Amino acid sequence: MNYVSSLLSTMYGTSLGLGNASVVGAPSASVLARVEQTLAPQRGAAAKLNANINSTQARLSGLGQLQGALAVFQDIAEGLAGAGLSTRASSSADGVLGVATSGKAEPGTHTVKVSQLAQQQILISPEALGADTPLGTGSPTVLRIGTGDSSQSLTIDSRNNTLQGIADALKEAGLDASLVRSSTGTALQLRSASGAAQALQISVAGDATVRQLFNGMEQTQAAQDAVLTVDGKTIRSAGNSITTAIAGATLNLTGAGETTLTIARDDSQIARNVETFVKGFNALQERLGALQKGALKGNPAIDQVGTQLGQLVRTLGGAKDALGQAGLTLESNGRLKLDGDRLAAAIANDAQGVAKLFTNEGRGLADALGARLEVLGGERSLVARALAQADREVDTLQDRKARMGQALTLQAQALVRLYAQEEQGGTASLLDLLA
Repeated sequence: MNYVSSLLSTMYGTSLGLGNASVVGAPSASVLARVEQTLAPQRGAAAKLNANINSTQARLSGLGQLQGALAVFQDIAEGLAGAGLSTRASSSADGVLGVATSGKAEPGTHTVKVSQLAQQQILISPEALGADTPLGTGSPTVLRIGTGDSSQSLTIDSRNNTLQGIADALKEAGLDASLVRSSTGTALQLRSASGAAQALQISVAGDATVRQLFNGMEQTQAAQDAVLTVDGKTIRSAGNSITTAIAGATLNLTGAGETTLTIARDDSQIARNVETFVKGFNALQERLGALQKGALKGNPAIDQVGTQLGQLVRTLGGAKDALGQAGLTLESNGRLKLDGDRLAAAIANDAQGVAKLFTNEGRGLADALGARLEVLGGERSLVARALAQADREVDTLQDRKARMGQALTLQAQALVRLYAQEEQGGTASLLDLLA
């Protein structure tokens, strides 16, 4: 039995990390009691160290939650920046594409011609009698499969030389493999990722039957890129979701053909987007409040975040009166209150004025909040620096804890041997036993 480790864990907690502390033989209860008494003065230091670790880990977790909450609202704010607060998109032809606009979409008309869609390569093998029928002798066979530099090697042998075993091995390696059953047998089907560069390259060395299975694969669909022109400019893409053709718009290609894509202002979107903004802002404030009362109580990072966000809402967007005219009020608890009727009236009276309150060439409320949230919660932000500092502190404390555990273990082992010898009438020095 690991008596020393058990003793020290009882005294200082199992989280101390004592390692493999052990002594030969079973010391008596009186020996263990003397060891515990001798080491008792160090209990406070160990307890303080564990408390510091728990506190720092809680702060690290809280800062991570803060960064996540800021990122969620930043996405909402940036989604309203630009003209996206009040735009919609439509296509003149059915079956060619769908489109969604974001904050950077600008009103305008675009001619889009889709020549072909992106698609996967599909390969299918010759049929075998069944999914679990052994193929070949089971001798080790090396299958190399992938796309150029990203290819990988798999071994097929007596453990997996069936269609089901091969399909499972391929799926475990991250490939899209499945079995296709018919009235005449079962075949192995492989699918690549979409795009011309994703066509699979396969080589097999080993068992002749397994080689024949892969060498005999038939291509039923070739891998290819999507090809389209937007306002005369040719674009190729490995996927059918195109985000680079028109700023602020995502084109989701569905078929070949030509269409006129129109991005227009849509005042009916304004109220829905303002409601989304308010809900997101209030959810962030609620999260900040919970962290300020819990893991980040008194933490300067979260205090600065709360202060700066409140100041932005009070001072931007035209002025406090402009927010009120649009039905928005900043309450004493830091949350926004929305009067839907007043917002509707403001939109009916001056829709573009309401839109500009949120996004106006970088000067609107959504514009400013999106930019400030990047400063507060981005990769080089105040919160990111606090996270890095907390992470370093945890590492330092854990290292100190490990060293303390090792020192206590050695000391306890020596004390057990010393007191055991004394109990048996022998004499020894603690320094001798520690040597």
